[in-house]
Amino acid sequence: MRAKRIIRGVAGVIGAAAVLGGCSAGEGAPEGWKVLRGGSVAVAHPKVWEETRPAGRSTAAGAQASAVLRGTGGRPIGEISVWPGGATRRGVRARAMTIDGRPARQVGYVERSADGGRNRAVEVTTTDSHGRPVLVRVTGPDVDGWPGELRQIVNSIDVG
Repeated sequence: MRAKRIIRGVAGVIGAAAVLGGCSAGEGAPEGWKVLRGGSVAVAHPKVWEETRPAGRSTAAGAQASAVLRGTGGRPIGEISVWPGGATRRGVRARAMTIDGRPARQVGYVERSADGGRNRAVEVTTTDSHGRPVLVRVTGPDVDGWPGELRQIVNSIDVG
């Protein structure tokens, strides 16, 4: 319950910052946000997210960058990953979008977390300036306030 209030509060502050600042990592992230860079991809995220070295299965699969949102007790409750390649979750309807004038696809879904809770996930695929496919995956707790923050993170994706 306390974690939900903290996340809602953070989301409110972030929402206000997004109104004042641009949402694109290339045009300047919302005030107070950091920019995660992986290969040719930049993604803005709130300061409370901790940039980490891709580890475990992420390294084996070739992840280029990651950031983690930690909850109570330091347990990861959200993640941003940048990957080479363009595979997304199957069986989920994709929504067309553009990133820096390039066609992109976005899929969103809710999945069960290890502790039985719900996580919201969004995967965005596009190509970089060399035509190489890239994938950005963002996950986090399915709580009030998160979808707005999630949308800001997705809208901040910049591909060079």
